[in-house]
Amino acid sequence: MQALLKVFWDIALWRRGPRDLPHSRTLLAVCAFLYLSTSVLEAELFDGSALAVARGIADLVFTVAVFALCLVLGRRSYRLPQTLTAVLGTGTLLAIPTIGVWLLAGAIGPEGPVASAVKLLLLPLVVWDLCVVAHIVRQALDAPLVVGVAVATTYFLLDVLLLERLVPATVS
Repeated sequence: MQALLKVFWDIALWRRGPRDLPHSRTLLAVCAFLYLSTSVLEAELFDGSALAVARGIADLVFTVAVFALCLVLGRRSYRLPQTLTAVLGTGTLLAIPTIGVWLLAGAIGPEGPVASAVKLLLLPLVVWDLCVVAHIVRQALDAPLVVGVAVATTYFLLDVLLLERLVPATVS
């Protein structure tokens, strides 16, 4: 278990790639469950959504669909389990400090300069997440970094926009 966590950490630091993960559907399922769990918690903390579970499921389905499509279009579908495991595993790993920032901001209070300053800590976490996804995509597709950055940025923007459209934070 510790060895797997080290591989995910090394992927997040660009020292390793998805090819360093085992080709395991069981590991993929575990990573998907953990990703879903952190996604639901983030939705609950971010906007107190009554539909946090639906938002988490939509996020997971969209994430899997985007990266599966990228690999199919790039004729690398045989790399799907390892790539999805890398994306979901590192996404879960990087969600932990994000959740910590939201909990800290909630403990301070929703308003005020200190809470706003704490929430600014989310920016480097989002940038780090984008860089990690770009790295994974680059390695999975054997593509230049600019392709990874384009896919990661497009994925992030569409994820935010589609989640808000499909599962709004509040029910009117």
